[in-house]
Amino acid sequence: MPTDKKRLTDNLIAGLKPAAAGSRTEIRDELVSGLSIRVSEKGKKTFVLIARFPGSSNPTRRAIGEYPAISLQAAREEAKTWLLLLKRGIDPRDELARARTEQARKRENTFSAVVEDYLKDIPTRKRNRHAEQDAREIRRELLVRKDKDDKVIWANSWAKKPVVDVTDADIAELIGAIRDRPAPGMAYNVWGHIKAIFAWAMWPERRQGYGLTVNPTQHLQPKHFKLSKTSSVRVLSNDEIKAYWAAADATPYPLGPFYKLLMLSGQRKSEVSEATWSEFDLKTRMLWTVPEERFKSGQSHIVPLSVDALALLNDLPEFSGDDAGDFLFSSTEGRKPINGFSRAKSALDASMLEILKKDDPEAKLPAWVFHDVRRTVRTRLSSLRVNADIAEMVIGHGKTGLRRVYDHYEFEPEMREALDRWAAALKKIVSPSADDNVLVFTKESA
Repeated sequence: MPTDKKRLTDNLIAGLKPAAAGSRTEIRDELVSGLSIRVSEKGKKTFVLIARFPGSSNPTRRAIGEYPAISLQAAREEAKTWLLLLKRGIDPRDELARARTEQARKRENTFSAVVEDYLKDIPTRKRNRHAEQDAREIRRELLVRKDKDDKVIWANSWAKKPVVDVTDADIAELIGAIRDRPAPGMAYNVWGHIKAIFAWAMWPERRQGYGLTVNPTQHLQPKHFKLSKTSSVRVLSNDEIKAYWAAADATPYPLGPFYKLLMLSGQRKSEVSEATWSEFDLKTRMLWTVPEERFKSGQSHIVPLSVDALALLNDLPEFSGDDAGDFLFSSTEGRKPINGFSRAKSALDASMLEILKKDDPEAKLPAWVFHDVRRTVRTRLSSLRVNADIAEMVIGHGKTGLRRVYDHYEFEPEMREALDRWAAALKKIVSPSADDNVLVFTKESA
């Protein structure tokens, strides 16, 4: 194989003639040691690197690429890279395979794919009471948002990016857009979801598979988005409670009765909305037991049922048939609990305001959330002179410390008395002229 050594240029390479029949010609580059251009008898021009590759004691030739598919400049850069790898004892072929595998992994491990892995893992966690709600929120705010007809109305522009390429600027832009809708509360929640997703993905057993080396959330804080977690102090007034109850009366099953049990029991929204018939003993003990897997503290929680709560429960439909489920409040014959309260809450607010305006045309309804119902019940228990420890246990703030370890008395009679007092007080607020025995629950009002 005839060889020569020259400073390779594009003009020189373009002017090279095919080699003689049965042979190849080769010209070595003066600028990069070992780099050559080889010309076949058919005129094909290939860059090669002559070097001692791992596994061989003698210099051998290895093709870099065919000209002009790979330019002279690119061939020189690739040759330099190979030479550096060889100095470190790395075979460029192995490094190329690794790079291809890495690129394939990047294409596969998009942010969207990692989110789906994260969502699959959520239900396996102990004491995760909001798995379904979190999944809905994450998909809606981080991946794609759809209208009631399942038509895409928004999609995250970086959801399909490799997760390793997601930047803090991407995250900041998304959070800022949610904040400016304006929805600062949702922006704060979404920030929490993003931080949790990346913390989960960066766990040692996962980050190597995803190719992650940097957590893009590590230097971001809510203050950078001008967000803060706010603690509500909202307690519904008598007029608002009355309007709430009247609005619940006007709301058909399943939402209307759900609103009422929320007010009668003082329990958390998810504990009421996801309640099942198997949790209730309506005949012997008149007791609702929220199982530990659905309760925040990880222990089961008992809720004595007032006569008013029993009347409401007895008037609820019970579904039957092979496809029926066990959930109290359901639009799918008990198979799934009610969810997606955003539109329902807006309708409830509108109904409450309309009722308030009947007595006062200038009436306003300050913003409130369902958790404020729970706070209202707790506040009213104090006003009824219920012992603070008992009131706390009613709403599920149980014993702590050594008391939790050694005192296993459930205080059922005391909590029952507290909830009976609250039911009586609620009756006087929402229906002062009603029968003193029980609030009226009919299928029409439920």
